[in-house]
Amino acid sequence: MNLLPARFDGRIAVVTGGRGTLGAAVAQALGEAGAAVHAVDNRPLPEGHDEGRRTCTHHCADVRDEASLRRVRAAIDGPVTLLVNAHGLQKARSGVMDCEEAVWTELMDVNLHGVYRSCRIFGADMKAAGGAIVNFGSVNGVVVSGRGTPYGVAKAAVAFMTKALALELAPRARVNCIAPTAIESGMTRDLFADPAYVASKQASIPLGRFGTPEDIVHATLYLLSDAAGLITGHTLVMDGGLSLP
Repeated sequence: MNLLPARFDGRIAVVTGGRGTLGAAVAQALGEAGAAVHAVDNRPLPEGHDEGRRTCTHHCADVRDEASLRRVRAAIDGPVTLLVNAHGLQKARSGVMDCEEAVWTELMDVNLHGVYRSCRIFGADMKAAGGAIVNFGSVNGVVVSGRGTPYGVAKAAVAFMTKALALELAPRARVNCIAPTAIESGMTRDLFADPAYVASKQASIPLGRFGTPEDIVHATLYLLSDAAGLITGHTLVMDGGLSLP
């Protein structure tokens, strides 16, 4: 039985956050592995821009808006059997007490409620057709980080929701979560622009390096594939040992 490298020929996949650094990498990889990929992002693809057009179809929709997600679902012909919730928002480099309520609410709406909406809408087919979901969490949802606690609270809830969904969708579908350490991306550009942060963070990681988009792609495609057929409800911590006691 040849399970790796994974192929997803004939499968329909949805990737939220599809224009972000990590979402775009996953969408491209799924397309190259044979899936019909629908990348969802709240940023429209610029006119005449062919970014990813060869490997996926782009949809402009907002995970905060259920109606916009339902329009995307209505435009997809066939059952969605692969879902990657790669969207995210981080705009509070603070603890809980210092986070303004409006910011807290927005972070929860995107990072937690957005995953809930996406799973309900794009994961509905999996009750009958089967499939796999990978939700993007964070090591900030595993260990407390003073510079990202509100974001971490939302991601910890995503990990818990992943367990609940794994039970609800079993035995036809599997649901898992990944919790990576910091990866240089549009969302973390401000952190990686701070040499003191980079040095301190890297020193705290036993393996001595940050994550890369390639790390995320490999883990995500593995969890979506038949090679992970007995894995569900699990959060794969990808932090280079950062969270070890």
